[in-house]
Amino acid sequence: MNAVAGRFGAQAGRYDDVARVQRVVAERLAARVAFTPARVLEVGCGTGYLGALLAQRLPGAALVLTDIAPPMLAQARARLGARARYAVMDGEAPDAGLGQFDLIISSLAFQWFGDLPGAIGRLRAMLAPNGQLLFATLGAGSFGAWAAAHAALGLPCGLHDYPSAAGFAWPPGGAGEIEAEMVADELPDGWAFARDLKRLGAGQPRAGYKPLSPRALKAVMARFEGGLRAEYQVLFGRVRAG
Repeated sequence: MNAVAGRFGAQAGRYDDVARVQRVVAERLAARVAFTPARVLEVGCGTGYLGALLAQRLPGAALVLTDIAPPMLAQARARLGARARYAVMDGEAPDAGLGQFDLIISSLAFQWFGDLPGAIGRLRAMLAPNGQLLFATLGAGSFGAWAAAHAALGLPCGLHDYPSAAGFAWPPGGAGEIEAEMVADELPDGWAFARDLKRLGAGQPRAGYKPLSPRALKAVMARFEGGLRAEYQVLFGRVRAG
C-alpha cells in the first residue's frame, strides 16, 4: 500500500480540481446514513469532502478521519480543523486501538485493497453493537467504453478487475447489502480521461500490465475524438455489526 500512499499523496494539492465523480459518490454515500451515530470513523478520507458532509449531517458525532497518505490527511485537516481527529492509517489493516464506532464509512478507497473481504471483516470487528459499515467502491461495470475500445483494437487494457454486485466476496460471518449505481463523467476526449486519472492519483494500471506503445495508445485515443462518456459503476455496501 506504500505505492498507493505515494501516488495519492503526490496529488493531494490538486485532487479536488478533478474529483467530480468522487464528490457525487461521497454525496450519495452520505445520504445513506439513515441513523445518528455517536462515533464515526472514515477510512480513506482524502481531502475531507465526505468528512465535511458528515460533520454537517451529524453535528453531535465525534469524527475520526483516516487516510494512508499524510498529504491527503493534511488537506482534510485544513478543511475541517478541530471538528475531527486525524490519523494516518491503512484501511486494509485498520488500527483496532482507535476503539469501536457506531459508523465506519469509506468512499472509493476499497478498490485499492488487495484483500477486500479480509479488510471488511477487520473493519466490521471495530463496529459497536448495532453499528454499521457503509462503503462505496468501484464495480465490474466501470469504464466499459474504455475497455471496449481496447478490445476492438485487440489491445490489452490496464483496468483493474473490479467485483460485481452479484459476485461480491464477503468475509466469513455473513453477507452485507449491495446496491449498484452508475455515475457518468462527460469528457472531451480520451486524453482528458487519462490525465484526470493521473491527477487523482488513480492512474496505476493492474499488476502485470505492459503500457501500450505510443502508436497503439494513439489508436485508442482516436476512438474518443468526439468525446468520452466515462461510466463508473459504484457499489454501495452496508455491513451490520455481527
